[in-house]
Amino acid sequence: MTRMDYDITVIGGGSGGLTAARIASSLGARVLLIDKERLGGDCLYTGCVPSKSLIHVAQVVQQARDTTDLGVTPTHIDIDMAKVAAYIQRVIERVHEAEHVYTDDVTVKFGHVTFKSPRTLVLNNEEITSRAVLIAIGSHPTVPNVEGLAEVGYLTNEDVFELTNLPASIIVVGGGPIGVELGQALARLGVQITLLQGPERILPREDPEVSSTIARVLRSEGINIVTNTRLVQASYNGNKKMVTAKQGTQLVRYEADEILLAVGRLPNIEGLNLEAAGIAYDAKGIKVDDYLQTSTAHIFAIGDVIGKYLFTHVAAYQAGVAVRNALLPVGKKKVDYRVVPWCTFTDPEAARVGLTPIEAERQHQQVRVVTFPWADIDRAQTENATTGFIKLVLEGKKDKIVGVHMVGKRAGELLGEIALAMQHHLTLSDILATIHTYPTFHTGLQQAIFEAYLSGSQAQTNRRIVKTVLRLRR
Repeated sequence: MTRMDYDITVIGGGSGGLTAARIASSLGARVLLIDKERLGGDCLYTGCVPSKSLIHVAQVVQQARDTTDLGVTPTHIDIDMAKVAAYIQRVIERVHEAEHVYTDDVTVKFGHVTFKSPRTLVLNNEEITSRAVLIAIGSHPTVPNVEGLAEVGYLTNEDVFELTNLPASIIVVGGGPIGVELGQALARLGVQITLLQGPERILPREDPEVSSTIARVLRSEGINIVTNTRLVQASYNGNKKMVTAKQGTQLVRYEADEILLAVGRLPNIEGLNLEAAGIAYDAKGIKVDDYLQTSTAHIFAIGDVIGKYLFTHVAAYQAGVAVRNALLPVGKKKVDYRVVPWCTFTDPEAARVGLTPIEAERQHQQVRVVTFPWADIDRAQTENATTGFIKLVLEGKKDKIVGVHMVGKRAGELLGEIALAMQHHLTLSDILATIHTYPTFHTGLQQAIFEAYLSGSQAQTNRRIVKTVLRLRR
């Protein structure tokens, strides 16, 4: 058997690639990790970490404005964007330092890499052979083909966090998670935001009640949301940038100091010479099977580059599956997307795992939905954060949990418990029988489960049994 330079080569040093490299090295494999110039990926430098840092600053500003109702008189609030940008970079540096553990016992190299053949890579003119390859090269922001947009200029998540001076007004194009998160954060920092969304509602992948609740919050904070609108042209109007959009059959125009694009992401499939390795792909990304295997058996792909679930936590999950399948000849494992949680970090947060009511009704014969107001959670009352709800989607006579949708402060933190319950097919009774700390937001989750239990068939059966027993005792 021909000896290879490495047992597995990971292309891409983002979250998925780092996780894959660490897992593979912990199993004793000779691992090479390649990235263009630095480890950390989009999540660290232009995605999750900087966006949540900016959101935190914006929440602090909003809390300061809201203190009057609490008996605290705030002083004048000044936003020093240069210091905000510096804070964001410090957070990135701290997270980057913590990630060094992922490359212990891993060979790390930087530069431009391409496939020469299925088992041979070329990195900076150096040929490298590898028994297995894992591609985790991520994605980049989509830039729509709109007349005048390139000439006028725009921001994306790749440069918005480097702003040291905030524009007075910004047109945000796109009402998905990135658009609504950044739109709200920037509005709270004093920017006048107009949000243009193509579909009929923002956050179109969410339950409609989730979308409408978040839209109502954003509008209450002064954000102008315009839906059913498609960008067709960009130009200058004096010192302002102007966009022309088509809304139905009408053309509408909006002006602002800057344009921020948040209309999705595209896989980084260019430049690897995938054809030389026999890897099938299309505009949506590299094609993989349920084992995360590409059309070339020893090459695997994970994360944004394969499309569908563009989440850091999903890439990390896929890394474990792909490394196992790449290194072990038997017992291969399929990916399981039955329980995929995600959260949009607006304030309040929009958190989801599993099916929406509409999706559940398409897949199951017997579905019921139980909604519990966030305002009924005592901890929410203590923090004056009562906007939102918990919506449970239950299936069958046994009330199997097939979906949960939440809007509320720190709603994303509740997803872990629900995802664990769904993954292991726990029942409403299992969650009810677990003691929850009071007063926490988790108590609200237990309360919602309790309300669902009381209105379910099991409680009705128990009531009949108890009534019979009591009648016999009288």
